[in-house]
Amino acid sequence: MFPRLPRAAWEPWRLALFLAAYFAAAGVFAPYFPLYLEYRGMSAGEIGIVMATAQATRIVGPNFWGWLADRTVHRLAIVRWTAVATCASFALLLAPGGFWWILPIFFANQFCGTGQIPVAEAIIAARLRGDPHAAARYGRLRAWGSIGFVVMVLAMGPVFDAFGIAVQPWLMVAMLALAAGASYLVHDAPHGEPTHERVSVRERLREPRVRWFFASVVLMIFAHGVMYSFLSLYLKQLGYSKTDIGVFWVLGVLVEIVFFYVQGRFFKRFGVYPLLTATFVLAAIRFALIAEFAHVVVLLVIAQLLHAATFAVHHSASVLTVQRWFTGAAAARGQALYISLGYGVGGTAGSLAAAWLWSTISPSSAFLASSVASLLGWWAVRRSHRLDTQAVRWPQTA
Repeated sequence: MFPRLPRAAWEPWRLALFLAAYFAAAGVFAPYFPLYLEYRGMSAGEIGIVMATAQATRIVGPNFWGWLADRTVHRLAIVRWTAVATCASFALLLAPGGFWWILPIFFANQFCGTGQIPVAEAIIAARLRGDPHAAARYGRLRAWGSIGFVVMVLAMGPVFDAFGIAVQPWLMVAMLALAAGASYLVHDAPHGEPTHERVSVRERLREPRVRWFFASVVLMIFAHGVMYSFLSLYLKQLGYSKTDIGVFWVLGVLVEIVFFYVQGRFFKRFGVYPLLTATFVLAAIRFALIAEFAHVVVLLVIAQLLHAATFAVHHSASVLTVQRWFTGAAAARGQALYISLGYGVGGTAGSLAAAWLWSTISPSSAFLASSVASLLGWWAVRRSHRLDTQAVRWPQTA
């Protein structure tokens, strides 16, 4: 077995603080940055391209940083450097300029930003390796990210209603600086893996169960592309205030936090794949509700509460699956593949498709397309489950 650090060196609060700060910045960004771009005079199509750029950087970025982390074993240096670079590059957006000024700067900003979470997830995976309570402990760590997100989304709605959306980038720079500072409190985990468990990323990707799993991830994040790019604009068109929009974003994250804290018992009782499969059915329902009934507050609330399933359950089940297949020296690249294929390929395609449907057909059609993508993802993950069961039963076929 590879060496472990003494118990005293494992201080979860350090990672929890970093995750809280990182996702607090996301809470300032995700619901409100499209509104800021609209304030700067961009069209829906230009906003869609900019937001798709954020997803596109996740195709290459996480794989590059994950490869660098596994190759050099300087994981913490990568987390810290990229956190500082993300803050510095976003500050450039404070300068005036239109679409062609914002696009390249935002691309560089997002490329740097992709280096933090997959490498941090690899550190967490190394810490929890062999822990029988890994699902519960991972969930409680990840919940702090959601708490940071909720606090900032709730706080920012009234702030922007009072002072205008023009202050958004200033607050974003402040939160990114906080995240960069928090990265210097994190401790690394042991590197290495048992010699009998060495994993080839290339060979693993040749397994049909792994390919079908990643196909399902792409489809799920594709379905969420419209949420990240256009939900705030959609709700604004329906007459909701910025405070209302922030509350609707927070509703989903609140139940997400609850699930993260209790997820250990759910995964123990139902298993990873059954929960993963259910998330796609609930996602299809969620996006259909938003498409047709977002003007009905009760149904919009129900749709947003389903975020606990379509994100929290799906994310945890996916991370645990990746941790099982990609271990040791392949851990960072495994997590990077999850982010780059899902949030990179899937998110980019979802944002671009949503922008096209929004502009050429109707806003609701973009959400209906996400419902269809979720059903296709359900079919893909069932294929993966079937093949994985066979691989576990007859290891020589894996």
